[in-house]
Amino acid sequence: MDKEKTSHKEDAQRAFSRGEWKKALESFQKHCAQDPKDLRSQVKIAECLERLGQRKEAIQAYRKVAEAYAQDGFLLQAISINKIILRIDPSLKDVNDWLAQLYIEKYQEAKPLRPLPHIPLFSELNEEELQLLLRKVQVKTFPKEGLICREGEVGDSLMVISRGEVSISKQISGGKEIWIRNLGEGDFLGEFGFFTDQKRHATGKAVIECEILEITRKELDEMIKTHPRVKEVLQNLFKQRVLDLFLALSPLFSSLTPMERGEIFKRFRLLKVPEETLLFKGGDPPDSMYLIKSGEVEIFTQNRQGQRVVLATFKSGNFFGEIGPLLNKPRTASAKTIKPSELFELTKEDLEACLLQFPKLQSTLKETSLKRLSRTKDILSQAGVEKAKEGMV
Repeated sequence: MDKEKTSHKEDAQRAFSRGEWKKALESFQKHCAQDPKDLRSQVKIAECLERLGQRKEAIQAYRKVAEAYAQDGFLLQAISINKIILRIDPSLKDVNDWLAQLYIEKYQEAKPLRPLPHIPLFSELNEEELQLLLRKVQVKTFPKEGLICREGEVGDSLMVISRGEVSISKQISGGKEIWIRNLGEGDFLGEFGFFTDQKRHATGKAVIECEILEITRKELDEMIKTHPRVKEVLQNLFKQRVLDLFLALSPLFSSLTPMERGEIFKRFRLLKVPEETLLFKGGDPPDSMYLIKSGEVEIFTQNRQGQRVVLATFKSGNFFGEIGPLLNKPRTASAKTIKPSELFELTKEDLEACLLQFPKLQSTLKETSLKRLSRTKDILSQAGVEKAKEGMV
């Protein structure tokens, strides 16, 4: 039976690759009669029907697959199928509303028994919000080795893989590109740049043929106007996927577990700060430390001759201003925004609460701060002036 099942599928794939739609349809149907859970082969049945001009039958077949995907919690795949249905017949605008309703019902129903896979952003929306999102999301298909996004380009959209596999790489010094990791179905792309500086921070290429769901910042901003809670959902997504990465990569918080980092970033408060805003100056009381979500901040001081010395220019992902709160000393330098910036603020009181809750932070933070103080002194010395841009507060 297994050999026969494989034979039908192989026959179908060969016929499909040659464009023999009728023969492929018959072989896929025989295969699916033996293996009805093979939803990807059922998609091929629908595609064959569409290519044979049987639009009504193709839509019915696609809808059956979309329902099966949604029932099992695979919403992203169901969305891709729905977009195909709308391409065939744009008048069927209710398919998105039907899918959202079905998914929400199944998600709620399954919670106590067998929870469906959690999909960041999508699973956190209610039915009405999900219906609106499904109308706005776009599906893009990329061939094997196709370029999905390039490091350094404008990145003002969120992307999630609904089918396929994507290779992620980054450039290092000398322009050499190194592989970072592969992403699969359900993984997000581009969220770092979307939430920070609107640039792609890595290059993504399709390992095999891929389908990507994409929604732009403009579309999400439109959603927020009528559904303000979506902003809260996006902030949660930022905390889960970006802020946690900031903390994980920081020498200050890298020793913590993901759960412990989660407890800490609950205490951060988001501030929107105009450009050329003085955040604090040397000698001020140490009331907060900051993490840059987006924008740019300059750290500066004066040397013994009264000359202004720039110690560092910080961008998205950098911490600054932690020395004062940690060592309970006045500010050792000044900080101002160079561009309009979004900053996460952690007050001295909240930092102290974190140190009480996670005592292992104490030694790590003090060691890091003492190193930064030492580096600042080097910068201010005649021998260290050339290293000004490497200095940290």
